[in-house]
Amino acid sequence: MLDKAMFYYPKSTQSKTKNMKQTTTLLCILFLTFAGFSQDKNFDLSKYKFPDYKRHELELNLNSSGSGHRRTQEMSSNDKDTSFVSSNFNSNSSIDINYQFNHLTRKRIDYISSQFSGEYDYSSDEGYGSKSKNYYPQISWVLDGSRKTYLKEDKLFLEGLANLNYWFDESKSTFTNRDDTKSSQNYFDVSIGFGAGTGRMEKVSDLWQTYYILEKLKAQNSLSRELEEKDIFEVATFVSKLKNKRFFDARLQKIAELTALDSVLQKQGLVEDTDIAYFTTLNDYWSYGNFPNRESGRILKFWLSPKYSMHSKKPNKASVEFSDKTNLVSNISFNCAKQLNLFWERKLNILISNETLIDSTGEYYNNSPANLLYTGANIGYGFYPDSRTSISGYLGYSGRKSVILNSSGEIPNDWINSVYFNLIAYYFISPQIQISGSLRMNYSDKNYNENNSFFMNYNLGIRYAIF
Repeated sequence: MLDKAMFYYPKSTQSKTKNMKQTTTLLCILFLTFAGFSQDKNFDLSKYKFPDYKRHELELNLNSSGSGHRRTQEMSSNDKDTSFVSSNFNSNSSIDINYQFNHLTRKRIDYISSQFSGEYDYSSDEGYGSKSKNYYPQISWVLDGSRKTYLKEDKLFLEGLANLNYWFDESKSTFTNRDDTKSSQNYFDVSIGFGAGTGRMEKVSDLWQTYYILEKLKAQNSLSRELEEKDIFEVATFVSKLKNKRFFDARLQKIAELTALDSVLQKQGLVEDTDIAYFTTLNDYWSYGNFPNRESGRILKFWLSPKYSMHSKKPNKASVEFSDKTNLVSNISFNCAKQLNLFWERKLNILISNETLIDSTGEYYNNSPANLLYTGANIGYGFYPDSRTSISGYLGYSGRKSVILNSSGEIPNDWINSVYFNLIAYYFISPQIQISGSLRMNYSDKNYNENNSFFMNYNLGIRYAIF
């Protein structure tokens, strides 16, 4: 529930001015509106348990683009007319393969994520007496995995963590009038850690979607009996299981899901006589709503992880430069998400992390400090006034030591303080039209060779699909 002390409404006075009366009336209306929001959730969220599920997701993205031109240019020099051909061609090809696996039970939570990305850039230029070709292949692979085992349901847990990162890029250029150039870089790090903590985050997005559907059906008198708390939980559990079914045909998926949803509502005795208004509402809130990921709960966790990093670089016609580093990473984190009601949520995240250097070789890691401390915290609110609108804002702080790798100069041992603010809004009008916007601001008191830096970025977008 929202704290009613947050809202101010003036007491009755005997003001003789019309403007004062209008202001008082407006504030009272605003208070009653928000008070109505705070009273909307009439069930105990702590009783809801997300059902067991197992889900595999695989996504493939391919993209290729290019541009080019060719023209003949005339030139006059020393009373002679000459011509030459100039041409240019650029192309970019990329592939992304993302895989994610989630297995959730009350006793154990497994998570695996793998992202593979490849990119190839090519360009060629031909001008007055010269030709050049440039090749830029890049490959990256990220693999994350964890297993969280609860010793006591929703309380004490042990967790194993693993992470692997690999990145490679190469640049090669050939010329007709000078020597060719070629260089490449490899980066690799791997860590395996162990953690322990207490608490649990419960997924509640399906619960809110169910609540929207049932409340809307209730408001239009489509329900045959009074709505109870257990009805919301039972339908929400069914919705979560229904979303785990896989279909290759989106049309058949929609038919099967709406049929199953109608069936469970009738089985529970919530619906008897159906009409076009009932099915229209069911389809609208199931197919066209915007329901972001929302969670409820808190987790306090400590983990410790040895980490090995390796970097190699081969400059043009030179031997390989090899560097490696071994660290011990430790951190403590606290994450809390509280659903204030159907419309509001609050999030708080705190992290304190430290990297202790065990050993390093080579020039790339020559400036690695003995201990690298990082602190961060942010608090934010999410606002969801209806099933298609979401607005979220975050205010945060981060502090860290200044570190610049692979530098021969003297690096100042400064502590950098940064404050940031993010605001993101999204409005789903229809499958054809969506509006989005974001605003990001960041201030840092110092950085390498600069002080009091301020960064701002905004984005406004509208997506309109004609067909």
